[in-house]
Amino acid sequence: MTEREWFTLKTAAVPAQTPTFGKAATYAMLTATAIFWGSAFVTSKIVVGDVPPSAAAFIRFGLGAFFAVLLLIILRSRDKTVQVTPNGNWAGVLVLGLVGVAAYNLLLFWGLAYSKASDGSMIIPTLSPAITVVLAVIFLKEKFRWQQVTGLGITLAGSAVFFLSVVLGEVRDIHRITGDFMFIAAAACWSIYTLMGKKILQRISPLVATAYAMLFGSVVIGAFSVRDLAAVHWTHLSLDFWVSQFYMALFPSVLANWFYYLGVKRIGPARAAVFLYIVPVAGLVLATVMIGDVLTVAQIAGSALMLLGVSIVNRRSGRRKKDIDIAK
Repeated sequence: MTEREWFTLKTAAVPAQTPTFGKAATYAMLTATAIFWGSAFVTSKIVVGDVPPSAAAFIRFGLGAFFAVLLLIILRSRDKTVQVTPNGNWAGVLVLGLVGVAAYNLLLFWGLAYSKASDGSMIIPTLSPAITVVLAVIFLKEKFRWQQVTGLGITLAGSAVFFLSVVLGEVRDIHRITGDFMFIAAAACWSIYTLMGKKILQRISPLVATAYAMLFGSVVIGAFSVRDLAAVHWTHLSLDFWVSQFYMALFPSVLANWFYYLGVKRIGPARAAVFLYIVPVAGLVLATVMIGDVLTVAQIAGSALMLLGVSIVNRRSGRRKKDIDIAK
């Protein structure tokens, strides 16, 4: 693992029998994918106002697992060669579900209960690549290249500016600070998920890995949130709540992954990954428009530095021709 930072699980492999699309349709799907992922932060922030964070995570990914498995069944009905089980890789997929679905999303939803959606949409997508590179150097003995060192330095400088603006702001919100640290922990979980998924995805398709990771992860979240689920007043939940949950389960959790696979198949991982730079921007814009989150000038400057650092970390070296996977 060298340059596979953000959402490696979404670019490592592509299911067979992928439909053919024109470039315009492919670009439209990839743009929609980035917007779906960006919107997940805002929509998740909305639903944690109605139910406890762990309950919101369980509903989203329980529904997501259902939709993902249903998609596999539909694909198998059309093509009997489509893989629908992990084929002996159950333990690996279980671990992916524990780290990348259960731990990551519990931290994400807890963070959203304390902090702003705009913070999460900037912190997680930009710090995940930096953490992934550092973990790869420590555990996989990878070597830093000059642009990685430069990019990491800029990313960390941007994150320092962002966090200092929160900590030293006119109103020192301890809840927001706590939530932001949960976002950092969630970014670390996604980085571990990325590194662990590399070998597993050499043996099974990413759609199978995603479906069963969601399934196992949602079971763990459900077990963890039994008390919170029992405390939910189900009859009081609004139609807007359920529409939001179905939206998150179907669009950011399942269809966005599928669209991204199609884009990778059509134009390749490197070109498809460029669209993922839209994720934090979309999340920030939607958080501002939909729920009134506003970043300060210092936070915007820090966010810009983090995005610049990520772009440098993921830039291809002139001496190497491997595709870059940016990542969720």
